[in-house]
Amino acid sequence: MEEHTILSERLEEQLKAVEWAKAEQQRLLKEKGERLSKELMGKMTPFILNQKNAERHP
Repeated sequence: MEEHTILSERLEEQLKAVEWAKAEQQRLLKEKGERLSKELMGKMTPFILNQKNAERHP
């Protein structure tokens, strides 16, 4: 069974906590996506440049 922690008895504060959690999740996913994109570009750029150079100088 899952445990649930009540951060506050007030509904408004609970809603704010949920909104913050959703925003935090989105921020983390965006950061992860940006990091993965940067890593992929770092690995693929030299490969692409080598392919273009090979096409120019067969």
